[in-house]
Amino acid sequence: MKKITDFIIYGNILISLCAAALIWETYLLWNIPVNFFCVFIGFAATLMIYNVDRLVVLDSIDQTGSERHEWIVKNRRLLTILSATGFGFVGVSIFHMPIRCLLFLAHLGLISILYSVPVLMKGARSLRSLKLLKIFLITYVWASTTVLLPAIWSEIGIFHKDIMLLFAERALFIFAITLPFDIRDYDSDKSNLVVTIPGLIGIRQTRLLAFGCLLVFFLINLVHYNFHDSVLWAKLLSGLNALLVIYFAHERKHEYYYTGLLDSTMIIQFVLVLVLR
Repeated sequence: MKKITDFIIYGNILISLCAAALIWETYLLWNIPVNFFCVFIGFAATLMIYNVDRLVVLDSIDQTGSERHEWIVKNRRLLTILSATGFGFVGVSIFHMPIRCLLFLAHLGLISILYSVPVLMKGARSLRSLKLLKIFLITYVWASTTVLLPAIWSEIGIFHKDIMLLFAERALFIFAITLPFDIRDYDSDKSNLVVTIPGLIGIRQTRLLAFGCLLVFFLINLVHYNFHDSVLWAKLLSGLNALLVIYFAHERKHEYYYTGLLDSTMIIQFVLVLVLR
């Protein structure tokens, strides 16, 4: 069971399912037929990007000693296969999607690649190493992929009020659950001279910032949905669940807590919306 769990979590299957779940949730919130092709592309693209990221940083994580990093180093070939699989699915899919979606995905793909790989010029740094940029890039790419991509695919104007409110909700939720990862990586980021929010304002204040993001998330949902709408309660319950997980997160928690439980708050939100609506 541990080998299977390690594969699902450290092989980035779970986080890819999270991306697919949030895209699916977006269609449910709009009460329109689910485009499972779009959902599948979200899964495949996330599988490719996250495993490419792990392969790029293999040399720098070899000596860190964490369970997650040891698994990644030992399973280099498996990560390569998963990356290639995701790339193959995305490559085939681009011939079957509207050009407007392809163009939108192109800029997200470029950001995702440059996040890990400094390919612009010799001696360049990856985007993740630039001061405070890391978490904002993650938030933008996730919110855009799971909200704006389905909107563009369904030919819904992205500046429509409902789209913008959902984008804000999703961005705040992603930002809040990503902050604890910066807390987890505090020591490694500090040693690599990567300036993150915990490095700038401290761990305690970073946790308070995450709580503040969830508070705004609650308020936007109260504005966006009717008090008698079951979707509102699904979103509020998902926010409360994330708040509790973040509250108990600290740098000494097991890797499963972050790449398993914390990431799963996205799937829990999807399940709550699916069931309660």
